Amino acid sequence: MDGAVTLRLASGPVSWGVDFAEGPSNPPWSDVLDGIAAAGYAGTELGPLGFLPTRRDELGRRGLRLAGGFVFEPLHDPVRASDAVRLAERVAAAVAELGGEYLLIIDAVSPERSMTAGRGERARRLSAGRRDAMGEAIAAAAAAAIAAGLRPLLHPHAGTYVEFVDEIEPLRSICGVCLDTGHFAYAGLDPVAFLVEDPTAVGSIHLKDLDPSRTRDGFWSAVAAGAFVPLGQGSVDLPAVLETIADTGFDGWIVVEQDRIPGSGDPVGDLVASRRFLESLR
Repeated sequence: MDGAVTLRLASGPVSWGVDFAEGPSNPPWSDVLDGIAAAGYAGTELGPLGFLPTRRDELGRRGLRLAGGFVFEPLHDPVRASDAVRLAERVAAAVAELGGEYLLIIDAVSPERSMTAGRGERARRLSAGRRDAMGEAIAAAAAAAIAAGLRPLLHPHAGTYVEFVDEIEPLRSICGVCLDTGHFAYAGLDPVAFLVEDPTAVGSIHLKDLDPSRTRDGFWSAVAAGAFVPLGQGSVDLPAVLETIADTGFDGWIVVEQDRIPGSGDPVGDLVASRRFLESLR
């Protein structure tokens, strides 16, 4: 990879296992921001609304910028989708206030799909009516992002109803995509081919690596087993991903992440190891 290429690297609370703001085992938010800065990253994602403070001074004094934020809600459930859209409006407002660039729209992991994560032939699909309703909810969340001046990005995610090609493709007309290399690999998809096919659709990249031998017994069990490993320690062809990023001229945020259980492992050490691996490729 050409050494002149500059990567805008960020991480986020998810690398500490913070998927939900109310998680009883979540670390102090200050430990997360301090750790991201100490690991040598330029930015952070907001994480679940209510975890990080929504004040610029806490980012600025650590030399961090906000990359973007997300909603991680059951968009597949028509009973709860309206609540998810209202949350998207609040998250979008917070991200815009902090100078972020995008809103990730992520369907929540459901019990029924968690157990078939990565196994498209066994995963139950939504009915046509519920699929259309989910598309409407995603479009409403995307509209909230646009109204706040952000770019809406669909984030395909293992263990959800937006995981495999036949579930992703019908939604791509709504907004751009966050390309998560670990979740693409989990679903058996090729992140390089996706980026080459339509680089302008990719608004952010989540760089993850995956140990497929630990993807057993459902998505959350795989997370607990440490399936998402530091960059360079799994099966994702990260040199090819980085080469493609350079070739396509992608200049958005690259968010280095590991899905993990709160309190497990060494988030700062893993982020340092991942950054050094990326540096070794340039």
